[in-house]
Amino acid sequence: MNDSLTGQLTGNWAIPPYARAMLWIETSDALVQTQGEHGTFALPSPADLVTLRWGNDAPSAASLGEGERYEVGAGTALARLRWKADALDWDGQVRIGGYIDTMHITPISGLDDERALVVLSVGGMPLLPSVQPYPDAAARRNVPYPFPAFREGMAEDVPETITTWLALDDSPVLTLAQDALVSKLRVYVFGRLADERAGWHKQFALPLLLESMTLFAP
Repeated sequence: MNDSLTGQLTGNWAIPPYARAMLWIETSDALVQTQGEHGTFALPSPADLVTLRWGNDAPSAASLGEGERYEVGAGTALARLRWKADALDWDGQVRIGGYIDTMHITPISGLDDERALVVLSVGGMPLLPSVQPYPDAAARRNVPYPFPAFREGMAEDVPETITTWLALDDSPVLTLAQDALVSKLRVYVFGRLADERAGWHKQFALPLLLESMTLFAP
């Protein structure tokens, strides 16, 4: 599949079965559904960047009549990915910039202890592929290091959508989340699609596991 139109979403990572019917690849002129455990797909025209969406209610490129223009799908935007031959190498990671709109806490059924689950609703846009929360070791020689910039790191051409993030109530990230909610601070949130064996998909429409967060000054 070494061409500019066909490929697969993941490399070695297998998409959880519950998510396989929900993932779509969007370009500036098309929206195509991925297929199977690695998300195979075919585009009608080449694209340097694509948007990964969860769910869709827009017409596919194949269903459009002559003269009709593709419009952005309504599915939740999960990631902005660079085109790569063969596979886009998505591994379930989701990175969003925006605002925390709600925080819900609920007991976890089936556990002996008193731990609870916190569900965050985040309204925002995917981060650009190049964005990092801090300069990592690979960037050591790229001085001077850039100042953190909120808007510059986001795919602002993608309309805002809502994502839901899960974390246990003892997660240190939730201290930042509460501050961001109360003070209406801007955030980057980082995490991944929950695995099938975790079972979160049985309770949540879009189970994203919160791993880390960047909080921006007002």
